[in-house]
Amino acid sequence: MMRTPASILEDVHRGLPWPVGVGIRTVSEGEVPTLWPGEEELLGPKALERRRAYFALGRAAARDALAVLGIAPVALGRGTAGEPLWPEGIVGAITHAGDSAVALVGRKTDYAGLGVDVEELARGPSARAARLICRPTEMEWADVESGTRRLTMLFSAKDAVFKAVFPMARVWLGFADAELTWVAERCGFDAQLLKSAGTNYPEGSLVSVFCTVTDTQVLSTAYCAAGSQEAPRFDL
Repeated sequence: MMRTPASILEDVHRGLPWPVGVGIRTVSEGEVPTLWPGEEELLGPKALERRRAYFALGRAAARDALAVLGIAPVALGRGTAGEPLWPEGIVGAITHAGDSAVALVGRKTDYAGLGVDVEELARGPSARAARLICRPTEMEWADVESGTRRLTMLFSAKDAVFKAVFPMARVWLGFADAELTWVAERCGFDAQLLKSAGTNYPEGSLVSVFCTVTDTQVLSTAYCAAGSQEAPRFDL
């Protein structure tokens, strides 16, 4: 059964403590959105048509998300690490899966970073990739001998964490730089950073991740609080 945009919207909002904007675009809605001036050049002349379509969906979803926060639509650039460049005072992330794009944005007065990721279970990482994705403490929970569902959950959660963390100090995390612990009561993970991501999120800090798992997809969101709202942390 295909999920509706309303159900996806509810899942993205779950657990996020302050206002956010969420945009959802799918190919099935009809024509592919038009890229704004300057965005086409970000792809390069050799980009495949499918890549162009997904890029346009993501940018359109991002503008929809900004509109929820009352921000006028703008062309969205791309940083040197491939990240979307948001208007002043905004943080956010974009993810693509199948024929859909989801964008999540918030104000920097609330969030130092936001991350969202959607993975299709049918295209998730193979069991052979487990040792690249999982730290030793995560391997038992992943239980790849029983299938790759949990491994995909870990992969998606880490991607959401990395997207949330990067804007704070432009620090890329590898899979080994965050250690995840499953928290069943909220259907999510506590992600302990094993690498500093700035003053408010030094090594040992915790980032909360919220997961929604369906028969076909995993959706993960993560956030880092802004300003003086210090992140919880473990003693290392």
